[in-house]
Amino acid sequence: MKKHKAHSLTGQITEKLMKEAFKAVRRNRGAAGLDKVSINMYEANLEQNLNTLMKQLKDRTYKASPLRRKYIPKGKGQLRPLGIPSVRDRVAQEVIRSIIDPVFEPMFHENSYGFMKGRNAHQAIQRLVELHKLGYTHVTDADITGFFDNIPHEIIEELVAEEIADGNIIKIIKEFLTCGVMEDGKFIRTERGTPQGGVISPLLANIVLNKLDWALEEQGLKFVRYADDFVILTKSKLTAQRALEFATAFLGNIGLDLNQEKTKITKFCKGFDFLGFTINHRGPKISSKSIRRFKEKINNATIRSHNLDSNTIITLNRIIKGTANYFIKDFTKGDNIYRRLAETIRRRLRCMKFARISREDNKRVKVKHFDRMGLIDIYHIFKCAKC
Repeated sequence: MKKHKAHSLTGQITEKLMKEAFKAVRRNRGAAGLDKVSINMYEANLEQNLNTLMKQLKDRTYKASPLRRKYIPKGKGQLRPLGIPSVRDRVAQEVIRSIIDPVFEPMFHENSYGFMKGRNAHQAIQRLVELHKLGYTHVTDADITGFFDNIPHEIIEELVAEEIADGNIIKIIKEFLTCGVMEDGKFIRTERGTPQGGVISPLLANIVLNKLDWALEEQGLKFVRYADDFVILTKSKLTAQRALEFATAFLGNIGLDLNQEKTKITKFCKGFDFLGFTINHRGPKISSKSIRRFKEKINNATIRSHNLDSNTIITLNRIIKGTANYFIKDFTKGDNIYRRLAETIRRRLRCMKFARISREDNKRVKVKHFDRMGLIDIYHIFKCAKC
């Protein structure tokens, strides 16, 4: 049976779609690109900017600007490189993403949970727990080496072209991939990878790794994937070893490698980290790495030489809410963890007030005082989630 491809997608680029794409970019906020044009600056002349961009996207004259390099902490002193597109290019990426996403998303495997409407990290965690209950006791915890930076462009273009026959759309995607990056005043060509920081990068990543998903399915293997993080669950160590060999060979065929230091085979009862959680036979809980990051944020917001005021409480509440919303669910564990975290936060606040560390200060500033100040108690949130 002849495969039906999506044709004439360029015709879907309309004024309405351009406005919707800009609204999505504005919701996600983000810094200015290399041209230093912020979202507010772009919006000041929005109609003309969108009309000009729409014309370029439709008549094949669109050229993507080089990305602005930015580094963010990755852990253990490492930095993760981001490529920040201009607001104009983020709008263009969102336009193309919204057009091609309906073509590809129905093809994605049900055990892929990253960056898709109606799917999230918590569903991925719950699926792992379900598989363990079904007797899958061995875990192949896989880590792809520099995935976003190393996806071969020809693989992306080939997989997109399998489903899309509109040459203009493919040309625009090539622009996103090959626009280059400016770092320390030097232009660096991008010959591989799809930049972290790009609006369309998560979708392109899913398109590439969807091939791995269905290959694992054909092998009869159970797995859970979220973007480039995936684990394979088996009922024996031997099957786990074979699964690892298969995944390694498959990824090698598309120009990707597994990180030998981070990829491992373990037993579910020993636990493994996935999406910020530590998961074992007792259930998911916030990982030690995630706790360290949370404490770092708390410490930065409660510097002893600063005044303890309402702004401090507002900042802390924002940090606490963000962590609680992600890590505290009805299926997560960690009673003692969140009790200790709540105590740590109050101790930091007492240190701010008295510029010292002393247990005697617990009596001088009691918990109810922080309650009156409006401080959110993360331990209370945890207990309520279990009610």
